[in-house]
Order: sequence, then structure tokens, then C-alpha cells
Amino acid sequence: MSAKGFGCVCIVDARDQLAGIITDGDLRRQMRPDLLTALVDDVMTRNPRTISRDSLASEAVELLNAAKITMLVVTEAGKPVGVLHLHDLLRAGVM
Repeated sequence: MSAKGFGCVCIVDARDQLAGIITDGDLRRQMRPDLLTALVDDVMTRNPRTISRDSLASEAVELLNAAKITMLVVTEAGKPVGVLHLHDLLRAGVM
């Protein structure tokens, strides 16, 4: 999460399908003495917001604004292939 600077980690199942996401916000909300020994299933957000890799940037902006979030998992056939952050859209001049 820190090494790539995305502020999140995608969780996949045995078939590489997206199972959930853990964000820095999830970790802050879960702060408790046993956090470091907690199961991923107990911390992750299931069914995170996603967008297809062939979607338009304007669709991403709409999803981000509607959900009041800052990142989307980019998927292809249910598998995560990237992360799109609000800052990516700002740098590209979409917003």
C-alpha cells in the first residue's frame, strides 16, 4: 500500500477475481489493539467500486463524485488490472 502510493490494496480470490479492497481509510476506521492480527476478511471492503478498463474518463468522474470516493479499481472480466485515482484524472485535465 505504501510502496506504490495508491493508498489501497486489492484482494483477489483463488481465481484472481476481485474479492475486496483495503484502503488506508479502512485501516484508520479499524484501529484496535488486534488490527495487526486481524483477518483480511474482517478489514476489507467487499464489493468495492470498480470501472471497466474501456470506460470513458467522464464515467469515472461520475462514479467518484456520486460515491464520494477518491479511487476506483479498474477491472477486466472481474479481475483487477489497475487503480484509477482522482489525482490521475486531475493530472490528465479531465476534471
